[in-house]
Amino acid sequence: MEDKIEDLLSFCSEIDFGAVNLSNGEKKFYSDLKNEIISLCKSLPESTKLDTSLFFMRYFRIPIGQELDFFRDYYVPAWSIIYWLVQSCSSDKVIENQDMKSAITAHTMALFLHSLDDHLNDNEIPATHLTLLLRSQSWMIMINALNRLADGVEKGNEIIQSFIDDYYSGIRSSKNIESLDSYCDLFRKQMATGLITPFLMTKKMGTDKRFTEAILTAYESFGIAWRLLDDIKDIETDMMKGTHSSVYYCLPQKIKNHWDKNTGDENSGSARIILDYVLENNVISRIIERICKELELAASIADSYKMMGFADEFRCLVRPLDNSSGLYQLGCLRGNLSARD
Repeated sequence: MEDKIEDLLSFCSEIDFGAVNLSNGEKKFYSDLKNEIISLCKSLPESTKLDTSLFFMRYFRIPIGQELDFFRDYYVPAWSIIYWLVQSCSSDKVIENQDMKSAITAHTMALFLHSLDDHLNDNEIPATHLTLLLRSQSWMIMINALNRLADGVEKGNEIIQSFIDDYYSGIRSSKNIESLDSYCDLFRKQMATGLITPFLMTKKMGTDKRFTEAILTAYESFGIAWRLLDDIKDIETDMMKGTHSSVYYCLPQKIKNHWDKNTGDENSGSARIILDYVLENNVISRIIERICKELELAASIADSYKMMGFADEFRCLVRPLDNSSGLYQLGCLRGNLSARD
């Protein structure tokens, strides 16, 4: 039994999306995103700048002397959506330089804030004067950039406020979640701040409503896939903390009860019962299948609007998880474990 549990947890911790090779244009665009974090640091009071630099080195796990790569743990489509939207513009709908700058600033801050808010809320990062300053400054910079980007967009300010309202309703929701589907639906709201810039960009491009909705759907599907992947990777931590992840919502009530009363000891009876059920009932395979479905949907949407480079990125992500690799490995794992018993 112990070997079974160890092999399952090892499989979950090592699973990952496939790598994406960046074009030269994307590399330049990515540099612009990194520069926005440097600009954020420079905007802070002089007395906080050294501590801020040290905080970012720790937060993004950047060794001293190495390149300041602030978003290396973010999968490429998280930020490349802006790049590919610009590439998809028709010749008569060029994005103005100022709008491009505002879009990069706003989206960079949204990505950073999504992560920072989670860590502050979970107490993984203490709420110090410095972290609260970073949070408030990032939010102000994001809102100012969004307001500039929304200039000239019909009901631009209302659009921004609507997404922000979705974000806070999502992260503060007390609604009972009863299934994997409802868990994913709630996360669509929780990632709402990351949707504002793509939405406004499509409006600046003069595209129709169908294009805007399709792009947001593709980005939401990517976000959901990433969230589900993290849930698989963090199964042990979430179980010990009693955090209700996607794995939790794939369990029957009697197994959920063990999750909720888990003592935080990975060797407890509850932990063994949960993990044995997860393995024997293909819970991880089901979540992987949902990840693949979301990424394939995102790729098909990008294809339908001739955004081939964007579609290729989704297919690169899903490649290690498709039926010929990820699910097959998990099936072999289950077979090997059954043979041991």
